[in-house]
Amino acid sequence: MTPDNKKAFVSYAWDSEEHKKWVLKLAANLRKHGLDVILDQWDARLGNDLSFFMEQGLTDSHFVLCICSDKYIEKANGGIGGAGYEKRIIASEMMNNSDKRYIIPIVKGNSGTEKVPTFLSGLRYVDFDNGNYFDCYQELLERIYDEDIKKKPPLGKNPFISTEISDKITTKLNVEKIIFHIPFLEGKVSFDYKRNSGSYIIGEGDYEFNTQWSECGENSIHCYRDHVLRLGYNPAYKEFPSPNDFINFDFSSRTKSVNVGEIVLMENRKHKFAALKILRVVRRTEDINHLLEFEYKIYNDVRGDSNDHI
Repeated sequence: MTPDNKKAFVSYAWDSEEHKKWVLKLAANLRKHGLDVILDQWDARLGNDLSFFMEQGLTDSHFVLCICSDKYIEKANGGIGGAGYEKRIIASEMMNNSDKRYIIPIVKGNSGTEKVPTFLSGLRYVDFDNGNYFDCYQELLERIYDEDIKKKPPLGKNPFISTEISDKITTKLNVEKIIFHIPFLEGKVSFDYKRNSGSYIIGEGDYEFNTQWSECGENSIHCYRDHVLRLGYNPAYKEFPSPNDFINFDFSSRTKSVNVGEIVLMENRKHKFAALKILRVVRRTEDINHLLEFEYKIYNDVRGDSNDHI
């Protein structure tokens, strides 16, 4: 552990051995990804003062992860046992600090309509019961490391603030660039690849990819890595690959000639990945309306500089 590691205390009820094992797995995953997790199964040693252990763990942590099972809600609402004692400490912290942001409710082993105990009402939670484990874990990890904030586009300037002619021209060009930018993590793009220097931007923030294209042959297009870190190609792939398949792509060239129906893979400078499938290429005899149509998927759960797996 380094001084930069964040610390989290896990508050939960011993519903069953299966539930305890699930909590242990989640805590182990989080420690693997740099979060200093405090868990009674590791840290409450024989002879320890459990009340002191809970008080110290709760007050010294950056986050409190409340595993909201049926039994946890019952004990927290009734002030019973460890969950009830921890509730009183957490509630006191919330009252004194007026700050609920460090408490993250996690729904697991919850069969009722009440997903969180009364003292956590109003807090947004992540529901492991009704979601894929990896997707929920990814959402939790992004919250802990503030990656969720980075998905929000930066605030720009008012494009009509100046009356200078040169600024008006710049404004017109910047407004037109909106045509060549789509912020979503997946979608379909159709544009004239002879305009805007063959550039089309997909995604936003850390997940932004500036794709670059130029004319090639019939039913094919040149794709460049000029504005991304790496460009991968494997003609055998006709559908979006899984992350485990990325290693099968050739990343050695600056440019690739991609045919209709084929996939090109990109890694941006933030080590995020996107796959693009060419759907249609139309070349015109005139120098207008040269159409490129592609479908894309940005992988928000993969990093190029990490070999970690849950």
